Amino acid sequence: MNLHANLIPLYMYLGHPLPRPEHLYDYLITRQGIVKRIESPVASADLLLAPIQADLIGLRLQPYPLQPLQLKVPRIPGCLLQAVLADARANIEQEVMYQFKLNAGEGWSVTLPAQERAWARVGYRSDPTNVILDLHSHHTMPAFFSKTDDADEQGGRLYGVIGHLDRPEPQLALRLGGYGHHLYNVPALAVFEEIGPFGEIYVNEAEMAAYHGDQSTWLSRWLPWR
Repeated sequence: MNLHANLIPLYMYLGHPLPRPEHLYDYLITRQGIVKRIESPVASADLLLAPIQADLIGLRLQPYPLQPLQLKVPRIPGCLLQAVLADARANIEQEVMYQFKLNAGEGWSVTLPAQERAWARVGYRSDPTNVILDLHSHHTMPAFFSKTDDADEQGGRLYGVIGHLDRPEPQLALRLGGYGHHLYNVPALAVFEEIGPFGEIYVNEAEMAAYHGDQSTWLSRWLPWR
């Protein structure tokens, strides 16, 4: 048995070039804080998880140049998003889950996984193969990511919510999953070729951290002297 097979690398960044993660993600301790580098089949991105205000004397840490989001898949045709909007409006009394898939040689498709729907919840079961984006509807409610969504959306693909479907300009919010963390405010036109009547929702990440719980508490336990 290889005891190191499931270990996630953690590096101290001293200014030397580092290759991208070989297995989904790794962590860096940098001058600006704890960085998670994501390298999923869908995207590359770096997240600053926990800023460090104190100077960690003696470690010679350097600022790390954070890589912005880089998607590895082509954009989704806008007609598929419009089809989802029409179906979600036809089911406006329930939340509905949709999955956008990219199949080799076939292109994009959108499917309805097996699901149990309610006014404020949708549970679903599916094979994640070729799934690039999970998107669910919030009918007449705003488009936002709940704590339930955080618990469900633990992979490395894209996640989205559509809301206010009873209005002429419905809402759309997108984020990238980072294997337990999330990169918010993914631009819709980076994901879709066109978004039709949707208005994009961008969140205040500081407010989201407060809503979902302080993300820095684990660092405070690790470095209780800071």
